[in-house]
Amino acid sequence: MTLLTPGQEKHKRCHRRPRTQDGPRAPRLIWLRNLRLAIATHPRRAAALGVIGLLLIGFIATSSLPMALAESYPRLALMLYSDHPQALMTLAREEQRALAAALPSPPAQADAPSGGDADPAAAAAEVPAPTAGTSEPAVAESVTPPPAASPEELAARREAIRDLATRALAQAPLAADAYRMLGDTSEDLDATRRAMTEAVARSRRETVAAFWLLHQAYERGDPEGVVRMANVLLRTRPELNRFTLSYLNSLVLTPEGRDALAAALVAQPSWRSPFLGNLGRQLAASDAPLTLFQQLKVAGSPPTEEELVPFLWARMAADKSAGAAYNIWLQLLSADELAKVRPVNNIDFAAAPSTLPFNWSVPRSKNAFVDFLPRSEANSGRTLRVRFGIGRVAFNDVTQVTFLAPGTYRFTGMQKGSMSAKRGMRWQVQCYSSSVMAGQSDQLMGTARGWQEFSFDVTIPDDGGCDAQKLRLIHDARSASEQFANGEIQFESLRIEPLANAAAATPG
Repeated sequence: MTLLTPGQEKHKRCHRRPRTQDGPRAPRLIWLRNLRLAIATHPRRAAALGVIGLLLIGFIATSSLPMALAESYPRLALMLYSDHPQALMTLAREEQRALAAALPSPPAQADAPSGGDADPAAAAAEVPAPTAGTSEPAVAESVTPPPAASPEELAARREAIRDLATRALAQAPLAADAYRMLGDTSEDLDATRRAMTEAVARSRRETVAAFWLLHQAYERGDPEGVVRMANVLLRTRPELNRFTLSYLNSLVLTPEGRDALAAALVAQPSWRSPFLGNLGRQLAASDAPLTLFQQLKVAGSPPTEEELVPFLWARMAADKSAGAAYNIWLQLLSADELAKVRPVNNIDFAAAPSTLPFNWSVPRSKNAFVDFLPRSEANSGRTLRVRFGIGRVAFNDVTQVTFLAPGTYRFTGMQKGSMSAKRGMRWQVQCYSSSVMAGQSDQLMGTARGWQEFSFDVTIPDDGGCDAQKLRLIHDARSASEQFANGEIQFESLRIEPLANAAAATPG
């Protein structure tokens, strides 16, 4: 270590670099000195970059920023861009809500066509319903209605909406909601129709405009227009189907409406099955749907089983009889299918069960399983097998609707298996309309030693009250304690023959 003399140390302190007061802040000003140096070195390039920066700032202030402000602060957005279409539409919606609040409450609406249960325009506008389940009842005296707006105020608000929508369309010609607002506020029916048509043409999701056009087409008696607008609504707003389908149901009642519907349904639109399946809810007691079904059959596109079955069951429930539904089903069959129809169809289980009332129906059961086994090649048809799990069984009947003529018949069949239960299985024939028992078998448990025959007699009264019957296989349990079963039982070779032609009865 070098020792300094007092004179040398004093000399070193005198030549030490002085520390300025703004020394620590000097690095922060380097960018400013660099900027000055760049401007002085390249003044033209710096001027060009400055102009470009100002242009970018102006572009952001008049486009991106108004877009960001248009929904929440439309007036501020219009200060930056006086004709910004999104901001104009936000203000128009505010005026529309104010206009709706100022209008007097409308009178009670008539029912929609063909059983509609509410005003479809209100549904399209999605007006929220009052909250259900409140603990306090509504008190009329506690609600002060808003003061009615003057006609001049209503006219001024409509004019303001039209002005805003027109300005928005000048900037955004494809704005469907602007056309719809023009239609909402126009007092000229033709002008409203043109505006609503333009709205739907630009967006199929303009539900209010589509419903307005749908109702206008219905009022004018234009079935093609009804189908066209219903097609739009059924594809875009399926949650409103109950309103839209009420208009289509009304078309089924007129020849012109059926022609328009048939032309649309032949094209297999996505709403065909919901529409045909819904007919039974509104028109179960009418014969008009049969005419529509026949038109579809002639056009080469008859209703499928899935489309027809809901109407058949609804017709049977409405008539409390099966005759009319059976006649409808027969008229829609092809010549080959009609030749195979019998009073009891598919009695040998050769064909698969279905949801048709006039074929075997095999609903799902609890802890019981129904299936069909092939028979030997020498025997036609299949074997019906019922298997039971361990525990309580809830067996849903295997059934079909039959049409035996008045008289006495013998029901015969073969059974096999080993079913362990307090109560066995029964075959029953019951009058459809009156539930009178026409005949039933003894309780059947199957036979472990092989196939054994069983039989019982069936008497169909000639009093007009048993034109149709229910043929069914049931588990004859009368209480919960009798629902326990296990094992299995099988049936085959079922026959129902007039007693004069039947073989002698053999106890089952």
